[in-house]
Amino acid sequence: MDKLDLFLKWSLENLGILGRVPYAQPIWKIQDVTSVLMYRENQFQIQMFIVPEGVIIPEHTHPNVDSYEVYVGGNIKFSHSGRYVLTKELEGENPDTKTALARGNVIRVKPEDKHGGVFGTGGGVFLSVQHWLNDVKPHCVAADYIGAVMGDDHYRKVIYGKPELKKTLNESDVIDIIIDSKPETK
Repeated sequence: MDKLDLFLKWSLENLGILGRVPYAQPIWKIQDVTSVLMYRENQFQIQMFIVPEGVIIPEHTHPNVDSYEVYVGGNIKFSHSGRYVLTKELEGENPDTKTALARGNVIRVKPEDKHGGVFGTGGGVFLSVQHWLNDVKPHCVAADYIGAVMGDDHYRKVIYGKPELKKTLNESDVIDIIIDSKPETK
């Protein structure tokens, strides 16, 4: 066995990188975002989202899903209830592992919880660990959606919920308050 053989063996045994990707419909594409279905069993599923830089996911809810969003890596500012949730202390790279400092951080998102994200330079990756409710059969979580969507393609793919289409999106669609660096004048 050479070094690559050993690395493959180690990664398959220790990283769980294969997940349980199904044969049928493992990939969804919504706007520029790619989702890979990593696991599904009854009303539970895990999706990996790969989001390129510059994408804004406006704050929204998923009426039939209770989930945890798990930060994997990249330049992501997650929002929950109108505020960013990761602190500046967790931005950047762990010098020992070369992984993101916030890797593995989770955000609980209940069906009524508004959440979103802004994806900076290089984009980002996160997992959505989901429990589907109300006897709705699991599908791509981006199709169970109430709120402003990412664009026309996303709007057309919403199955449950109430999508809203806006001409342009900006950071104010993700958080309620953007702090301006200029002091207020009287």
